[in-house]
Amino acid sequence: MAFFEPVPEEQFPPESRRLIEMARKRAPAHTASPNLFALAAHPRLLKGFVEMREELNPIPSRFGSGPFIAGMLIAHRVGCRACFNSSRGMLAKVGFDEATLDGYCTAPATLPLADRDRRMVEFTVRLACNRGSVKPADFRDMERAGFSKEDLLEMIGIAAYWNLSTTFGTALDAGLREE
Repeated sequence: MAFFEPVPEEQFPPESRRLIEMARKRAPAHTASPNLFALAAHPRLLKGFVEMREELNPIPSRFGSGPFIAGMLIAHRVGCRACFNSSRGMLAKVGFDEATLDGYCTAPATLPLADRDRRMVEFTVRLACNRGSVKPADFRDMERAGFSKEDLLEMIGIAAYWNLSTTFGTALDAGLREE
């Protein structure tokens, strides 16, 4: 028996119903996930997740598809299947094919992106997955490469969102699996 149970839609508390609808406007396929439905029983957690997604990983982003490429790579690196599938689904919607996405995961250092986009993705993944390696000089290097303070703060927000998302996704996924 699974530790957590998804809540059937007809049993959502009113606040959870409102938040799920808010999330569906952004990504209809992702919001039907058992993980999100398990959060429906806890409106406080669901609210935090939905609002953080809206604030930290905005659509449209100043970085185009970059946040979802970074999210896919972060999810791949930390082993969050739910987030990996979600970010790949968003990328497929905007025209990325499976082979290209597989290549990104296999060899992220060879991302066939414009230099600015590649740097954004690499820095965001580094912030999320290897944050202890980030030094003050790295911000100056990014600034010299043409990134503004606002750009860098948005990258920090995107990394933070994917850290939050992968934590929720990994833990809820484990709690929803049958023993």
